[in-house]
Amino acid sequence: MSENHEKLHDSSVTDPESVIEVVGEPTPTQSAPTVQESEWNRDAILTLIGSTSVIFCTVGLVNAFGVFQTYYAETLLSNSSPSQISWIGSFNVFTLFFGTFPVGYLNVKYGHKILLPVGSVIFLFAFFMTSLCKEFYQFFLAQAFLLGIGIAIILTPAISMPSQHFIKNRGLALGICVAGSSLGGVFWPIVFNNLFREVGFGWGVRIGAFIMLPLLAIACVTIRLPKKQTNMPKPKPDFSIFRDPVLILLAVGLFFIYLGLFTPFFYITSYSISLGFDANISFYMISILNAASLFGRVLPGFIADHVGFINVLIFAVIISAIIACCMTKATSLGGVIVLSLAYGFFSGSVISLQAACAASQVKPHQIPFAVGAVLALLSIAALIGTPIVGQILLKFNYLGIALFSGLSMFVGAIFLILARLKKTPKTFAKA
Repeated sequence: MSENHEKLHDSSVTDPESVIEVVGEPTPTQSAPTVQESEWNRDAILTLIGSTSVIFCTVGLVNAFGVFQTYYAETLLSNSSPSQISWIGSFNVFTLFFGTFPVGYLNVKYGHKILLPVGSVIFLFAFFMTSLCKEFYQFFLAQAFLLGIGIAIILTPAISMPSQHFIKNRGLALGICVAGSSLGGVFWPIVFNNLFREVGFGWGVRIGAFIMLPLLAIACVTIRLPKKQTNMPKPKPDFSIFRDPVLILLAVGLFFIYLGLFTPFFYITSYSISLGFDANISFYMISILNAASLFGRVLPGFIADHVGFINVLIFAVIISAIIACCMTKATSLGGVIVLSLAYGFFSGSVISLQAACAASQVKPHQIPFAVGAVLALLSIAALIGTPIVGQILLKFNYLGIALFSGLSMFVGAIFLILARLKKTPKTFAKA
């Protein structure tokens, strides 16, 4: 980035989902609107609707992979081990996260008007092809690889564009967008679980794709740049962001956090079954967890706009780590439900604030590039985290994966604290 960018880093925040905020106060390069202007204008709201639709279809679908894994293990891929089948989901996450880095570069260079329709076509084509798959390699190519590429292409502008419309209310806006993944995490598992039973796998997947088609079409029409940037020349990506110590510490911290963050999401259902609870009730634990994360992705974003993104992110990570470490202490049905609700809320806060933190470190036109760079690093954690947790489960049971999940997040929190101190050493400062 420019010389001004390095000055910004000493007083900015962190953020990636991600996949998806800036301190509430505007930076010198991100001036807040005047009193007469409102960030909640027509273009901003339409962009918010379109971005939420994209995240509902893409990340929400990724959150529903447990339904596919169970179905594959019982029917189409019954000759493959659960560990082999899980590589479809983990490589899909790796592809979509790692793909956001080159896509962020393309977004800065060519703009979202090209990426959104192209990515939507690739995404829908890959999902339709998944409905025709019979062999493991076919599922890997269609659902793990090609679908991941399609998601990366449309997810990057969907996450970065609201950050360019909203500065003062960026935390709330991104929280609303990311809440789409929670809605999808509740909606898609139930829909596909019932469709697979009623109409079979092939048409179940195709019906899901047809549901997504109009939502992605709406996103292509509604997501747009702020008017003040519409006629501006497209700037070149600035690779100096990789020298920003706050952004580096943020990315490293999120890497360790992502090693353990999704362990309860993946294993809360099997843990519930291992306690002897009914399989149907256990299946809904993941929906309960995602429903709680819906509120966790919106409310903390609103708070972060006032007290600082990194401050709220650190608090959410520490609480999530404590809850994860205590996972095996929940041995009754009520206890597992409370655990799911609590972890869903605070982990949802982590997911919604990461993108806002990253975006706050850079100028508006560099947001897609910065967010993509952070998510590319997280893709490695997403790829290796599942196999690591699987091996720990085999040797140390659920206590082992609970401790691994919690301790990895504690390590991540240490790096976030270092990023916060680098940004501003003042204890009660907004950061």
